[in-house]
Amino acid sequence: MNRRLFTTLLLALAVLHLPHESQAADPVRVACVGDSITQGVGIQNPQKDGYPAKLQEILGANWTVQNFGVGGRTMLRKADPFDHRPALASSPDIVIIALGTNDSKTGIWASHKGEFVADYVAMIKEFQALPSHPKVWACLPVPAFPGNWGITEDVIRKEVIPAIQEAAKITGISVIDLHTPLLGNKPWFPDTVHPNEAGATRIAELVGAMIAK
Repeated sequence: MNRRLFTTLLLALAVLHLPHESQAADPVRVACVGDSITQGVGIQNPQKDGYPAKLQEILGANWTVQNFGVGGRTMLRKADPFDHRPALASSPDIVIIALGTNDSKTGIWASHKGEFVADYVAMIKEFQALPSHPKVWACLPVPAFPGNWGITEDVIRKEVIPAIQEAAKITGISVIDLHTPLLGNKPWFPDTVHPNEAGATRIAELVGAMIAK
């Protein structure tokens, strides 16, 4: 074999072993777990302007953000519990939990508040036990102005938020504060509970800034 042919074969083998696009690293999978605020209720086009969609825009093509939000759901298992099995099945790398707003409803919280921390810890641990070993974040609920449908800002601020912080401390996860940064933005919550497009964008910015560190 002459030297030129040998060199050509070596170059061909090198090209064959170069990484192709299909061999590039998989996108980081983000599961947005939550209630109607995550789902995008109150926003005309949630697929474009909801907070998970805006989060996808912020993070870019190397991330895949999935919206698992379901309206009316609670963290409390004895109320209207969020079914997190679809999110578990997505094998996420990152999980954003934004629940607690509906738990603040007067009848629900009065009946079951003593179980909230244990239920929250149980959900976190289920995600942490996945083979994908996701990093889990707990979101403090957005403010209510002052609330609707039994949802109460007083309960969110004084009781739900401390309970979420306790669950996060027990499980060693980080917290994303969606409450304090939005307190001065009542116009972004036309029905006093659900954010509009501007509110959803701000939520996405707050979440994105934390998880992309």
